[in-house]
Amino acid sequence: MKPEISLQIPVKNGGDDFRECLSSLRKQDTGGIPWELIIIDDGSSIPVEDDFDLNFPEEVRVEIIHTKSGGNRPIARNAGWQIATAPVSFLSDGDIRFPEDILLKHIEKHRRNAGDVIMGARVNSWMRDASPWQRWFDTRGMGARPARFFPPKYFVTGNVSLPTSLLRETGGFDPAIDHYGGEDTEFGFRLAGKGVSLYWDPDMKVYHLDTVTVREHSRKMVEYGGSGLKYTLKKIPEAEGLLGSNWVRPVFSKPVNPVTFSVRVLVRLTLLPPVYRCILRWMEKSGRPSFLFTYLSVGGCLLGLSGRNFE
Repeated sequence: MKPEISLQIPVKNGGDDFRECLSSLRKQDTGGIPWELIIIDDGSSIPVEDDFDLNFPEEVRVEIIHTKSGGNRPIARNAGWQIATAPVSFLSDGDIRFPEDILLKHIEKHRRNAGDVIMGARVNSWMRDASPWQRWFDTRGMGARPARFFPPKYFVTGNVSLPTSLLRETGGFDPAIDHYGGEDTEFGFRLAGKGVSLYWDPDMKVYHLDTVTVREHSRKMVEYGGSGLKYTLKKIPEAEGLLGSNWVRPVFSKPVNPVTFSVRVLVRLTLLPPVYRCILRWMEKSGRPSFLFTYLSVGGCLLGLSGRNFE
């Protein structure tokens, strides 16, 4: 029988996180519905098939493809759906632990036409010793909002599924975004521009195994601001103002009035590298007040967008 959903996972040197990911996938209960697992090995030092247990139940079709994108996430991601045989593509990552019913939940949502795109929660603070940083991260994007349709700026892979035909129609992710971050957001805006419905369900959870620190996240946000965010703002008119990007425009750019002038000056002062570094050190040590995590995340993006760094 033809698989009903195609789970696609790019991975490079996945290590223990990917072993746990695969272990959780072997426990999937789809009620006998066939599905496929496509692993995109993007230049691992040891090929995936030589390093991991890829024995799965008979209803699972497993395929491995090898790419050498040089770290270009869109290229690796696109390679998966291009060979998918299922009508629905589930886009995820190799550092995810999947509950045993997650694939079935996505299948059922699509059968009921809940939305063209179905997105569930990717939980970071699922462990008892979760840090304040991880708990804050789970409030971002759609966070704990109730099930409903969501705006394209919150589109993110990890726990999202959509018709494979939509990926083919749109061309998938833009390979021009060849640094960290932004390919999901850019694609979300393009989907919305085609009139695609984006549906969020917080009860559909997966568990993120990533242990990125506050400082590592800040570095990633600077990289995103100077690459994917800058590119998206130029390409997608509807993305104007994303992440407060209007506030780092030249202080006298239109529209200019006492309020916009004052805010632009204030933003520049708060984004001075010594100020950013000081707050970063404080939040690494204390983890509170939590709103300063927002400052670090958005501020990192704006630093990158304006061609600066905090280091």
